[in-house]
Amino acid sequence: MEKWANLYPNVRFLTVCVDSLGVAKSFASMFGFNKVVNCHIPSRRYFPVGYGQLGCSGFVVVDERGCFVSRKTMAYLQYGEAAFTYVENLLERVFDVRPMYRSSTADAVPAFMMVGREEQEKKEEKEEELDMGAPVPSVGISSMDAEHEKCEKALSLLLAMPNSKNLENALIELVEHFQHEEQLMKTHGFGRSNQEDDFSPFASHVKDHERILDMGYRELGRCTQNAQKQMVCSKNASGSSS
Repeated sequence: MEKWANLYPNVRFLTVCVDSLGVAKSFASMFGFNKVVNCHIPSRRYFPVGYGQLGCSGFVVVDERGCFVSRKTMAYLQYGEAAFTYVENLLERVFDVRPMYRSSTADAVPAFMMVGREEQEKKEEKEEELDMGAPVPSVGISSMDAEHEKCEKALSLLLAMPNSKNLENALIELVEHFQHEEQLMKTHGFGRSNQEDDFSPFASHVKDHERILDMGYRELGRCTQNAQKQMVCSKNASGSSS
């Protein structure tokens, strides 16, 4: 959002934390907020009624009169980079605003990726390479740290050797970790896990778990189908040759 705030100076970008002031400040520091307006909701009576959701499910877009243009844009975990392109197209179509420094031939590419695109891509690739070798930061809970390490190893193996067996093993580790993590959250009431709340960080986090597993199992199903087709083709070929 900070990149967007620099690209669209006539649009105001806000993050609204529904947890605590401390969490809001941590996010501002973590993501280097400068032009983004960072906010938090101090108590339940300030919660919006009727419209809204947590940001991992999409963005809320409001016009200059305070009227809602979009209750929930596309979610990144479901649509990937297209989710960001959708928001940019929405801004341009509804508000007639254009990002700064955008190439006229870059319509299909998210605007923030056009600013020093080649240099930025090289930088991100280098950071990803470094991140892959770095240990997962501790969360301060030994059981979670141990599970994160197991998940990291399983996912690293999958990246190194992408096959159905390694994908299945990675999913087993993720399922076990997600279930334990969600149980811990419920036990300690983290993210209003004991309340029926549309703005519950716990409920949103569980949805992210579900999306990740759904993507993994869909890919595993596709791999299994392809393997079965190859097996049938192999049998048919050997039958023909004999």
